[in-house]
Amino acid sequence: MKKCLIITVLACVITSVSYGQKTYGHGVFWARVVLADTINSKLKWEVFLQKRTQDAGTGNIFSAPHFFSIWPWLSYTLSKTTRVSLSLVGYFDSHLFYNDPSEVKDEGVKEYRISLRAENEQRSRLFNYSNRYSLEYRMRDLKYNGDYLPNWRVRYMLKFEKPLLHVFSHEKPLSVFVSDEVFIQFGEAVKNNPNVFDQNRISFGFAYEVVKNIKFSASYLNIRQSRISGKEFDNANALWMIVTFDNLFSQFKRHQGKG
Repeated sequence: MKKCLIITVLACVITSVSYGQKTYGHGVFWARVVLADTINSKLKWEVFLQKRTQDAGTGNIFSAPHFFSIWPWLSYTLSKTTRVSLSLVGYFDSHLFYNDPSEVKDEGVKEYRISLRAENEQRSRLFNYSNRYSLEYRMRDLKYNGDYLPNWRVRYMLKFEKPLLHVFSHEKPLSVFVSDEVFIQFGEAVKNNPNVFDQNRISFGFAYEVVKNIKFSASYLNIRQSRISGKEFDNANALWMIVTFDNLFSQFKRHQGKG
């Protein structure tokens, strides 16, 4: 299985390079708030609220809209190392990468998405590493006419993480990480695209639990995304910040129980 994934990733990257004739550069800002809590020892719910902006050729990464989403998840822990997650419906409003302010549209592409994920994390003495496999069924109003065209997208992410003690605290580690995620797509909405490669995301950053149940993460993200022609690519440099509120309600119930 791992050999197949490696071959797929390499094939997608080689395909993207061989077709690339022109690349457009962009600056992007991503912000995500995660609300999460446990239902029981196995089940957990999460809601991702995300906003992205882009520079649209101005140099100001906040100048134009890029993305907005509400993405709920339900996760089930199969073992200490593996969990599966399901999102029955997520709402997304996305804009293309713009090269100039004159291209900016008021309205983005509306999308509804069904998603399934499987994550496996292994811990070694030196670092932790995880594999994440995702399958998405996307329904997008690509022509802005209310006709939602479907397609499938497969994602694979490999992530390495190193916890570091005694940086900010002797009890809570600062985690540094690096990851790479590749996307391929197929189906009705993209059947005329010249290749299945959608995009690749490479990131590195850090995460830290600032106070109990509130974690902050910041990272640099490089995105290489194929345009419909297959011969043009967007290369975006993004600053990505995430604030996670864990045990959102259950932490207060515990305190009330102790009282």
